[in-house]
Amino acid sequence: MISLDISILYQVILFIVLWLVLNKILFQPYSALLEERERRTSGAQHDSADLEHEGARLRAQYEEKIARARSAAASDRERILQLAREEREKTLTLARQEAEQHLGTVRQEVAAVLEIERRVAAAEAGSIAVEIASKVLGRKVA
Repeated sequence: MISLDISILYQVILFIVLWLVLNKILFQPYSALLEERERRTSGAQHDSADLEHEGARLRAQYEEKIARARSAAASDRERILQLAREEREKTLTLARQEAEQHLGTVRQEVAAVLEIERRVAAAEAGSIAVEIASKVLGRKVA
């Protein structure tokens, strides 16, 4: 059987002193270390989540800017192509007009030369006809 004497009181006092000393030296620092680790872990997780959200936001912003830049580039390209088409049409129209003017001038010159040649040929045709008739008839035709 357990006897209650003064040694139990000493044991209780020693237990309380040991518990206070261990609490100060071991238990509190260990608890503080666990709390700090938990704070850092959860803080790092929150920071990681924040960084992921920021990364997603920046990616969306980047993609939006790229889409706007592509749209602007397509618009500029189409505008430049349209200007080039208009310039080509102006150049072709001007070239056609110049060609038609030149062709008209050449036709007039050819018509004038042809008319001159017809008159010369008509004048020579009469003399050639008289000469041929003279040779065929063997006498001079007037």
